[in-house]
Amino acid sequence: MLGERALLIKPEENNVELSLIHLGTEVLEKAGLHQVTDIIPAYNSIALIYDRLTEDPDKEVEEIQSKLKKISTSEISPQIHKVPVSYELGLDWEGVEKHTGLKRKEVIKKHMNSNYTVAMMGFIPGFLYLSGLDEKISCPRKAEPRTKIPAGSVGIAGNQTGVYSLESPGGWQIIGRTPNSFFDPKMDPPSEVKPGDKIEFYSISEPEFKKLRTEEGL
Repeated sequence: MLGERALLIKPEENNVELSLIHLGTEVLEKAGLHQVTDIIPAYNSIALIYDRLTEDPDKEVEEIQSKLKKISTSEISPQIHKVPVSYELGLDWEGVEKHTGLKRKEVIKKHMNSNYTVAMMGFIPGFLYLSGLDEKISCPRKAEPRTKIPAGSVGIAGNQTGVYSLESPGGWQIIGRTPNSFFDPKMDPPSEVKPGDKIEFYSISEPEFKKLRTEEGL
């Protein structure tokens, strides 16, 4: 139990493949579970949020297990999203270059050449946590978080890269900014990106960034 209206599903084995978490989420989303309003994957768990009290956890678990019996990674069909980034708009290049011992061009090349998977979404609506960062450009979070990071900022924290969908406080090392938006409350669902999808970054100039932002009406 995660609460009176939620269940947390975790695999019996440790270090389960992230692809299985994403596939499990996909299966559950299509299963039509009784009065489940949200299904939220993390790195090693899936949370199910109900619009009712979960009075009989054993019965809920039984229903869930019956839906997950035939999971196979061969069934995964992730979407690929190509995301433009203006690396000229990075805010933390001095610290990133100092920590990695690499020049900005080398960091950018490694950042663009990595294969990223959307591991999960949060801590703000539409924030993308991406696994697959090259360990050579891994950087710790900032010792003092910023009170305001612009929407679209692309950052590094530990062995992850991430995208701020909205303006927010945060402590990630910001290396660029994308004109793309990953959260629109007027859409259903509010984001076209989902956990398990793939992200490919490519570089654009600052003028191109401004032009695309204008075209998007942002």
